[in-house]
Amino acid sequence: MKLSYLPVHFYLRFEKLAKVDNQPLFVLRSVMGKNLCSMCCIAHKNKCADCMYNATCAYSFLFETILQKDNTIVEGRNRASHPFAFTQGAKFSGEIGAYDFTITLFGKAIDFLPYIYAAFVRAGQMGLFRDRVRFEVEDVKVDDKSILYDKERINTDLKAKEIELKHFENAETSKKEILIELKTPLRFKANGKYSIDFSAQDFMNCLYRRTKTLCQLYGEMAEEDEKYQVNDRLDITEKSLRWNDKFHYSARQKELMKLGGAMGNFKMTGEFSDFELALLEVAKVCNAGKNTNFGLGQLDFWER
Repeated sequence: MKLSYLPVHFYLRFEKLAKVDNQPLFVLRSVMGKNLCSMCCIAHKNKCADCMYNATCAYSFLFETILQKDNTIVEGRNRASHPFAFTQGAKFSGEIGAYDFTITLFGKAIDFLPYIYAAFVRAGQMGLFRDRVRFEVEDVKVDDKSILYDKERINTDLKAKEIELKHFENAETSKKEILIELKTPLRFKANGKYSIDFSAQDFMNCLYRRTKTLCQLYGEMAEEDEKYQVNDRLDITEKSLRWNDKFHYSARQKELMKLGGAMGNFKMTGEFSDFELALLEVAKVCNAGKNTNFGLGQLDFWER
C-alpha cells in the first residue's frame, strides 16, 4: 500500500475578534468549496457528474470526487472519499482573533494547492461566521517552513511525504499496550450502527478500511494487502468514551446534518503486527472513519 500526502498548515489572522457560532473547520470547509467552485467552474449549467471538464477541475476533484457507478472500490456509489482531511489547530473558546489548521492533501490533490490557497484568500475578503469578520492568510507552512513568496504567490516545488506499508500473512507480532485518544468525533459503523460500543477488531477494521480506500483511490494497492484479516488477539481493556454531536448545515441537502462520533480515550492490549501499528500511524496523518474532510476522526496514540 502506498500513498503520497502533504500536510499544509494555514495561519489566519482576523481583522477583529470574531464570535465563533459554529465549528471553524466546518465553516472553512464550506467557504473553500464555495470559492473553488466559483473560481474553477466554466460550465455552470452542467452537473459535475456530467461535465466534460470534471477530470481536470479542482473543485470537482476535491469536493465532488466522482466515481463511475461500476467502480470496484466502493461498489454501488458514484462518489468517493474526498482527497483531503482537515486537522484542527489550537482549541478556541467563544471568540478568536487568529486560527490555524492543517489540510492534508492526498495524491493528485497536492497539485491543486495553489487553488486551495486562492480559495482561502477569497474567503478572507468575504469574511467568516455570522458577523462576516474578514481575515487574511497570514502564512502557509509545510514542514514548518513558509511557502509564501508574497500574498500572490506560493512555492509549489514541494516534496510530498510517502506512506508505505505492506501486509504479510503470518507476520510476527509483539505484545503491547496502546493508549488511543480520539481528539475529534470518530464516526464509523460497528454492527450496523454508530456508537461508542465497539471492539478492538471493529476499530482496527475501521483504520484498515480508511487506509485501503485512500490507497485505492489516490495511491497504490497490492493484491496481498487486501488479504488482511482483523486480528482477534487484541482487546480493549480500558475505555473512557463519550458520544459527541457536531452539527453542519448542508447547502446541497438543504438540511442540518448531525455528525456525531466517539471521543475520549481507550486502551488496546494484545499482539500487534507491524502492519497494524502502521495503520495507527496512517490514522494520525489521515484521520479515521467518516467525514474526515470536516476534521472528524482525528486521533493520537502512545504505546508501551
